[in-house]
Amino acid sequence: MTIGAADISDALERLGVRSADTLFVHSGLRSSLRVAGATAHEKLATVLEGLRGAVPAGTLVLPTFSYSFCRGEVFDVDATPSTVGALSEWFRRRQGVRRTAEPIFSAAVEGPVAAEWNAPLFTVSDKDCFGPESIFAYLRATEAKLLFYGVGFESCTYVHHVEQTLGVGYRYVKDFAGTVRAGGVQAHVTARYFVRNLDDDVEVYLSPLGERLQCRGGAQTVVLPGGPRLLLTNAAAVGAEVERALAENADFLLRRGHVTAA
Repeated sequence: MTIGAADISDALERLGVRSADTLFVHSGLRSSLRVAGATAHEKLATVLEGLRGAVPAGTLVLPTFSYSFCRGEVFDVDATPSTVGALSEWFRRRQGVRRTAEPIFSAAVEGPVAAEWNAPLFTVSDKDCFGPESIFAYLRATEAKLLFYGVGFESCTYVHHVEQTLGVGYRYVKDFAGTVRAGGVQAHVTARYFVRNLDDDVEVYLSPLGERLQCRGGAQTVVLPGGPRLLLTNAAAVGAEVERALAENADFLLRRGHVTAA
């Protein structure tokens, strides 16, 4: 059975995505062999058509993270490739898609963005990766739906925005300075990144959070016949569940928080 764009759009509608929503998509395509298309590019186009078809009046956002800025390389908004999957790289290069100017956790955006968010997201300047003017704060402000297309909940980068907001003790702010290029113009900027404390036992472990969300009705799943599993939640549900979980167990988002003593 071939999976068409309409099948993807219909599945997202059943999960609760509405036409004017902001939809943020983490993706993996290993389970998408049955997606319509004779070539890899045609399959990518089908998936994106299905995602866009679910939010025709809304905003589609895909992560285009790249960590080369942390190694001292120039971040070129127009040219630095995404390191988080073929779909995000294909999407960021589409006509009409804008990429945010944050040099570590950038995102590609297609669709309307409120005027007050244009400068924080797209202007080259000092950035706080998970801070109050980040793409993750935008997801919270727009009550975005978070989709995991063919990947597990361990991909949920939005959690780190919640961790920073709550001030978890196992992370700290580290500044990375370097050059960002956009439209042929270069600027020296600083990106503030809420990093893990590598001198401590800090291994991120988000699967229990995903399971908890599903058990409590904060996330829903559907499997396309012969294709990928789609898991849908939203920024508000993730934020509320993280806050509750950390109040019970400060290490809930870490593997050490789930180790049973012998």
